[in-house]
Amino acid sequence: MTTQEKIIYLDYHATTPVDLRVAEKVMYYMTNAFGNANSVDHIYGDEAAQVVKQTRQQIAELINASPKEIIFTSGATESINLAIQGYVSQQNHPCKIIVSPVEHKAVLDTCAALAKKKLVEIVWLKVNQQAQIDLEHLEKVCADGASLICVMAANNEVGTIYPISEIGAIASSYNIPFLCDASQAVGKIPINFQDWGITYLAISGHKLYAPKGVGALVVKKGHHLQPIIYGGGHQQGIRSGTLNVPGIVGLGEACHWRRLEMEKDLLRSHFCETNSKTCYNHKYLI
Repeated sequence: MTTQEKIIYLDYHATTPVDLRVAEKVMYYMTNAFGNANSVDHIYGDEAAQVVKQTRQQIAELINASPKEIIFTSGATESINLAIQGYVSQQNHPCKIIVSPVEHKAVLDTCAALAKKKLVEIVWLKVNQQAQIDLEHLEKVCADGASLICVMAANNEVGTIYPISEIGAIASSYNIPFLCDASQAVGKIPINFQDWGITYLAISGHKLYAPKGVGALVVKKGHHLQPIIYGGGHQQGIRSGTLNVPGIVGLGEACHWRRLEMEKDLLRSHFCETNSKTCYNHKYLI
């Protein structure tokens, strides 16, 4: 590739660049305010703990959740593993898990590994050629009983956006916990954790202009998970390990800016579609 060649990057479902406003905050907490958020006996630790608390608020405001429901992870893959394995490991019998066949590998491979150990039975949902879910079939399999439902918010391969509020309503009506992989949706389209019947929500930072290697699992109040990482009892005992403060700050700052700018981007996207023209400066792809 010569210096004269210009590349148009269209792979935002795979990863996004870090927003410069986010990167500035990350750098500050890497080099100046570098304290351990659990070292609260000096000013460095206090500052780190305070910004972690602020980040929980920023994420909560974007997705309409409580800050206390947010567990920081290394990304959506870990969040999904924590949700599925943490849920299954506390059950006294094999679990029946309802799964969309077009989920990310993080869901499919985790469920397959547990099925191989005979810890779960997988019930596959029906999807059409556009990867859309048959909601009537979903309700039918829910009526037969299940332990967990796994359906993503937006598909990483074909871009299909799923009716999460309707899926959540069905799950709630049968009292079945609902895991939603929202890594392709958070910051791009509205997500309402509190009101949509979601039990567990997975978020990945590098899909919304935050750094790689940071994410979150949002766990609805009253629902417990068995940890899969031990050592220190951090984050309510659900996920041990020293917090990645710079990454967490980046995730929070990215959520802050997506909350402020997402609606404008959605309007621009709608303008591009309704005018049937190619919009080359449409930065935020859905």
